[in-house]
Amino acid sequence: MTRIISCVLLFALTGCTEIEFVRPVIVKERPTVNIPRGDRQANWRGRQREGSCTWASAVSLLRWQGRNAMADWVRANYGDGQWPEQWSKLADRAGIRYAMTTEGDVKFLEWACRTRRGCNITVMGGVHMVTLVHFDDKWAAILDNNSIDEFKWVPRDALIAEWHASNGWAVTPVYTPMPPLPQR
Repeated sequence: MTRIISCVLLFALTGCTEIEFVRPVIVKERPTVNIPRGDRQANWRGRQREGSCTWASAVSLLRWQGRNAMADWVRANYGDGQWPEQWSKLADRAGIRYAMTTEGDVKFLEWACRTRRGCNITVMGGVHMVTLVHFDDKWAAILDNNSIDEFKWVPRDALIAEWHASNGWAVTPVYTPMPPLPQR
């Protein structure tokens, strides 16, 4: 309190009669789920020689949510293509906490991105899974485990249509996501 009074007196003595307060500019991080390059998992071939996109996407989100040991275990032990029922059984066996929809519920996508968890969604008629890393009123961004160097931005409505045409499956681990980047 004495510091504040000292500052006010200093301004008054030096002739300053107004104190100008500058409101900081808040810039929202884009994408919301800004997975660092080193935490993005590329797709791999499983024991049956199938792509492991569902697990690669899960590994990326587990790392983003601070579960590195679990992500490494999943990468070493799981692989090949999955469908919701089989994925759930294996995730339960591995002790992964998750939330999921198979109903194409857009509110699930909104919740997952709003809470900075992101989610994995089916695309390409349901034969591929990617990570949804941003979802706002106009835009969506995905991280494709077949090309992890950059995020792909698409109009929100186009993404929803593709996801609905691809069985509407979305899943996310439910842990604590990384904090936002410091604002400037």
